[in-house]
Amino acid sequence: MSYNYDECVQSIQQHRRKAYATAAVATPDLDALQQSMDGFATLSKNCPMTPLLWMQYAQDTKALMQGLWMMEGSSPDDNAQQQPLVIQAKKEAYESSAGILELALIEFPACAILHLYNLENIIAYICECGDIGSSNKVSSAFLNAWQSVGKGTHVNEGFIVSDMFRLFASFQVLRLSLVAKHQHSQSAAIMDELCSLFEQWSRTPMGEGSNDEMMQDMECLWEEACSLILSCYDEAAESEKINATEQLDGRKSILWANIDANRRKTSSLTNILSSWENEIDVAMSSEGITLPWLLLKQQCQGIPDSNSVNRYLESLKLRNSCWDRIVLAETDGAMIRFLVGLGGAETSRAFLKSISHIRRNYQDLSRKGKAGNDSSPLHDHVAVHGYDMIISLYERAISECPTVETLWVSYMKFLSEEFLSTKGRLKGGKQCPQDLRQQQSRIEHGLLSASRRSIRNCPYSSVLFEKRMTTIGLLSKSLEPDDISAVIKEAIELGFLTADREAMLHLRLVAIHVVKRRILSLISLGSTGKDIDEDEEMNVTATNKQKSPKHSIIYQQLDPSVIEEVKDLIEDIRDMYDEAENYLFRSHSTWVDGKVTLWKHRAISEAYVLCPISKNDANDDMLDVNRSELQDKEAVRCFEKLVKAEKPSHPDSWMEYIRYVSSSHVHSFGGDNVFSQSHPDGFAAVPSVIRKTRGLYNRALSSVRKAGQCDISIDSTPAGVRLDNEMFQRSYDDALLDLCREFLCFERTFGSDDSLSRAQTLVRSKMAQWTEPSPQMIANGSEQLDDTHGKRKASEDGPSNDSMEEDDGLQCQSKKTKVQTNLKQPKKTDGVHKVRIGKLEYPAHPYTIHVSNLSKEAQDMDLVDIFRKEIGDIVHAKILREKKFGKGGHHFHGESKCSGLVQFEERLSVEKALMKDGALDVGGNLVKIQRSHLPAVGIVPQGMHRVMPKGEGKSSKRNHVKKDLKLNVDTNEERMDCDNGDGKPSKDSRVDDVEPPSSISLSVLSFKPRAMKRKPILDTKNKSQIA
Repeated sequence: MSYNYDECVQSIQQHRRKAYATAAVATPDLDALQQSMDGFATLSKNCPMTPLLWMQYAQDTKALMQGLWMMEGSSPDDNAQQQPLVIQAKKEAYESSAGILELALIEFPACAILHLYNLENIIAYICECGDIGSSNKVSSAFLNAWQSVGKGTHVNEGFIVSDMFRLFASFQVLRLSLVAKHQHSQSAAIMDELCSLFEQWSRTPMGEGSNDEMMQDMECLWEEACSLILSCYDEAAESEKINATEQLDGRKSILWANIDANRRKTSSLTNILSSWENEIDVAMSSEGITLPWLLLKQQCQGIPDSNSVNRYLESLKLRNSCWDRIVLAETDGAMIRFLVGLGGAETSRAFLKSISHIRRNYQDLSRKGKAGNDSSPLHDHVAVHGYDMIISLYERAISECPTVETLWVSYMKFLSEEFLSTKGRLKGGKQCPQDLRQQQSRIEHGLLSASRRSIRNCPYSSVLFEKRMTTIGLLSKSLEPDDISAVIKEAIELGFLTADREAMLHLRLVAIHVVKRRILSLISLGSTGKDIDEDEEMNVTATNKQKSPKHSIIYQQLDPSVIEEVKDLIEDIRDMYDEAENYLFRSHSTWVDGKVTLWKHRAISEAYVLCPISKNDANDDMLDVNRSELQDKEAVRCFEKLVKAEKPSHPDSWMEYIRYVSSSHVHSFGGDNVFSQSHPDGFAAVPSVIRKTRGLYNRALSSVRKAGQCDISIDSTPAGVRLDNEMFQRSYDDALLDLCREFLCFERTFGSDDSLSRAQTLVRSKMAQWTEPSPQMIANGSEQLDDTHGKRKASEDGPSNDSMEEDDGLQCQSKKTKVQTNLKQPKKTDGVHKVRIGKLEYPAHPYTIHVSNLSKEAQDMDLVDIFRKEIGDIVHAKILREKKFGKGGHHFHGESKCSGLVQFEERLSVEKALMKDGALDVGGNLVKIQRSHLPAVGIVPQGMHRVMPKGEGKSSKRNHVKKDLKLNVDTNEERMDCDNGDGKPSKDSRVDDVEPPSSISLSVLSFKPRAMKRKPILDTKNKSQIA
């Protein structure tokens, strides 16, 4: 970079301190001001400035321009010529200052203090220069300010909004004082504008103090306006004056009744909005960025207490003494933290929470329609100003936290959703097309502006550069790849990302993706009229006698202009791939992961997009064999580059290659029944594809490493996740397991017993050191994994962990044979993911993830709703909270730790969730997902990833055996001899049946010496025995 932001700001403030140190504000040191102006010019050219810097820039420009004009035309002997020169100097100074403030409001359109400073600057220019004809500038500035900050998004800054209304109303009184005696029609129009302004003032949500002062200001302004109207009547027109007085009194009573009704209606809305804004104020106060409002509130003091017309004209002049406390605060030596963009995560979260509330109501109204009669004041307000409120809140948050990446991402996501929604409504034709086109144009302008400003504020964020490119692709009607490449060049020129090789490669791949989507969208819209993101049903039921489905798509021939554009874009994509390859070769020639990611991305693009389109675009006079070669050659070359880029190769690279070769479109390698000695015809292509697929499987297993030999750190993020989630979404062993399984399934489907046996032998050699699950079960293709805490559920007559049983044509053994091997027996903890807590490592829970970067307001069901939809079924989810002590105890929820646990039903759901790290949005925050060593719930309900049903596990069976042994204590010594039929017990025989446990007495008297026989128990029902 050619500049340093901190050094530029410090240099500017030093020159400003020197300029305003010993002189009055009106006559500062011009040389120091010129140097500060040069610093402002350098800073604004390279990066955006903060609101306070823009205000200082405008202040210094006005002082410098006025001082230069006075120096050039200073003539102390001629006072007559001095006055026009002073007016001209002020005019030039105010115009220059106004131009700078316009640029500031483009950068921060929802900064209330900027709007107030700009409005007062314009009115002061009109009053001091006498240019009353520029009243339209004041009206335009006030309307722009009210639309940005006056719709309920600055409730706690209501005194600033109230100052805007007061200034504009005072300006209307100034206009009225100039035309009241001469132009009665124009006076009536100004009074109408004043009345509508008062009603608009009463409908604007503001804080309590602002509402109380509002009525006092209205009373004073109304009395001043009425006195000006009545002053135009002389003593001869006393009756007309009385009639005018009665009319003004009647008009006031009606106006005040409307104002009271508006205030009552706005009061409840203000209470709702204030509760959210209070959290914003707390967050800003904790970060020390709150504006010292007392400095501005002093502006309302010092108005002359007189009954003359000049009472409110004096208030229209720019009060430098008050603004200097803010604009020149650096001269006091105090550290400035307000309006300088120092808002951090806490303030941005508070803003996003408030925005989420309004967005939720806005989306509900969009789905259900207009608000009903029984709706709340918030629903009524959002129904009218919902979109403007959300935009204004986002812009206000950006003015306080311009360097928070998540804020920009959320803002552009909302604008993109609104653009697509408006585009869909415009296509549906349910609303007025003209209104929708205007709305769409506003959204396009806002989205382009936000994407541009986000990069300038956060030049270190690769995510925002990516958003910039996708925005260009979304909004461009005729996409030029040079526009996309310009974004990458800008990232290189700024220099923040050049040291991050993953970010730079990722940006190049995103640029290619945007152009590729443009190709697909052109073909889809040109041939069917439907977008590429829409669904299309499979038309498999229609026959000659049956009618086609109602929603069947009618295909059309592409326009030649579309075909030419597609050709050019394909060439551009291949050039962009070559540029990315050259970048890796020049800067990172030893970076293996980068090469693998690039070649996988290019291979898939060539296989499924570029080559098929190029085949259809080939010349008609080409042979079908050559046409097929054109389709396949480039894709196969890229896949070969992919599998050779890394040694040993990653199994997923081979899986992509095999998937392409074995897909159905490759069966036409030789064309439609066109025979060639070097290419099979349509019939021979089928076995040819099978042989090629088998050859690729054998090559793949020969080039990959064995399972259990991967030395990747468990705690660290796998290499390349940031580059390509599809490539490195799983661990090496998991990918190898899938490759082996697919190979065995392929041989079962197409191979013989001999080829299957060879495949099993090859698989065993690769999976010999893998401990979970059993390698033999993988080789047999009968793997049965149960989703219960890392344990496996084996069938009753199936093989055990240390046994092997051959099937599928192999010789079966009746006895279980233990595998003889000289390999080192793995530990139970080998291959188990671990979580590092401090300096210690704990085994990761196989079904639970740890979710962080949550908002303080996130609840348990928010996690359930998001992860169940995106990942899979959930056992339990909970937010981690601080322990609550004292009154209330555990019955009350403590403060959220902004993190939580989610426990899934399936183990694969954890791996799927880890792929979404940094991509899932929960409550407006992009969450971080990691493994957890703690479960979300201790006791899992029955059927929710339990090893066996309750009571049938190993521990339960062991307990049952112990109980049975305990209950059958020494019953053999107390058995009775069997009855021989004569009523006497036999000495040779003993009772075989053991008494049931319920009949065994455990009292002390029940124990007898050994060799003692129990007396026979008399049966009271047998009378012969009793006798």
